[in-house]
Amino acid sequence: MTSPADVLLAVDDETDFLELVEQIAVGAGYEVFTAASAGELRDRIYECKPSIILLDLQLPGVDGVEILRELAARKVTAGIILASGMDTRVIASARQLAASLGLTVLASLQKPLMIEDIENLLEKHRQQSARFVEADLMRAIEEFELAVHYQPKLTRAHTGWQIHGVEALVRWQHPQLGMIYPGEFLPLAEKSGLITAVTDFVLTESLRQVGHWREHGIKLGVAVNLSPRLVRDLEFPDRLERILREYKVSAEQLTLEVTEAASLHDPELVTDIFTRLRVKGVGLALDDFGTGTSSLTQLYKMPFNELKIDGSLTCEVPFTRAAATVVRAIVDLGHSLSLSVCAEGVENEAAFDFLDKAGCDSLQGDAFSKAVPAFEIETLFKNWKPAAPLKAAP
Repeated sequence: MTSPADVLLAVDDETDFLELVEQIAVGAGYEVFTAASAGELRDRIYECKPSIILLDLQLPGVDGVEILRELAARKVTAGIILASGMDTRVIASARQLAASLGLTVLASLQKPLMIEDIENLLEKHRQQSARFVEADLMRAIEEFELAVHYQPKLTRAHTGWQIHGVEALVRWQHPQLGMIYPGEFLPLAEKSGLITAVTDFVLTESLRQVGHWREHGIKLGVAVNLSPRLVRDLEFPDRLERILREYKVSAEQLTLEVTEAASLHDPELVTDIFTRLRVKGVGLALDDFGTGTSSLTQLYKMPFNELKIDGSLTCEVPFTRAAATVVRAIVDLGHSLSLSVCAEGVENEAAFDFLDKAGCDSLQGDAFSKAVPAFEIETLFKNWKPAAPLKAAP
């Protein structure tokens, strides 16, 4: 018997391909529905409530971008596998668009597809969905199984690169499954509505930790990812102010990171909340910059004071001139708008050297340190050598 997490909707105008996918998916334990047109897709969405949609980007009379926008407008929470015979760069662009719209993209595949690729993706999804359900995550919140790890954020200073802040990243220490990373459970949190409780926990714990560090002579700011739900909660700014007062943390020590997709819906309400946060002194960073489609509009319409270059772009800098050119242009753009620019995903010395010379204001990445428990941040902070940041990484 299949569970609601094991329903696949395959959308393609090639009958032979649909039959192949159906055969593979049924063999993997899925209930399968098929659609050969955009009209059939619209009907099937409500009929079967799929957990996965395998979508061809080229359907008769409609293109994949239109369908992705429609799925986002309908607030579809199913994981999406993009499949197409088009150029890999086009597929990659479609994947970035889907992510910027708030859709969950599991993979993007180029036709002709290998049977093994489809089997592996479906099996991986089943294993992850079977590991835990909403009740497990609710128990984890109530029984304090969630923890916060911190990734150092280097900031350019006159004495060299210094650790002036960290990004708070949630982890789930499951009693049976061990450490579970956010990519596995945050989609469930979003779908179930528990993301507000998770975000509140991360905010409260990270601000408590900042207060603790201050008492021990370590002054660090913290960045926290803000759930799209809270971006539209009018009571959030006041609730956040109370937490800041409780732990005696200055608002200037907190930066909230939001994705472009979170700020696209109900822009008047979002502008209201963002402006109140900035008036209170809280920093706002536009996260994952370089992967969306209208980020430039967000930069001048919303009161951001920082933009973060997405790691998927940063990691390409040492290898492609195009990526390097785009990153350099983003840095210049940010500075021309009086924004601080942070690059995520700094993995090696070549990327660090380029970003240093390009004028990035702050850097994050495994080249310096992975996200670690709070006590390791204290050690790293005390032993930091700003003249040679890569050599100081543990």
